[in-house]
Amino acid sequence: MTLLIQAQALFKQHLTIDSLRHLYKLEKLASGEEADQIGELWDVVMADADEAVLDQARKEGLI
Repeated sequence: MTLLIQAQALFKQHLTIDSLRHLYKLEKLASGEEADQIGELWDVVMADADEAVLDQARKEGLI
């Protein structure tokens, strides 16, 4: 399974801080176009994640 597919699969469930940590790791492992595509998923995170999850992600430097 590609890193992008793994990243997209995270959105099939409610976003948690653990899923954002995983997305961050996948983005760092990816390269080139795949890394760019995973990076674009952060826009979805900003629109869909709970505010508490976003606050924790900011504290951890994920976003």
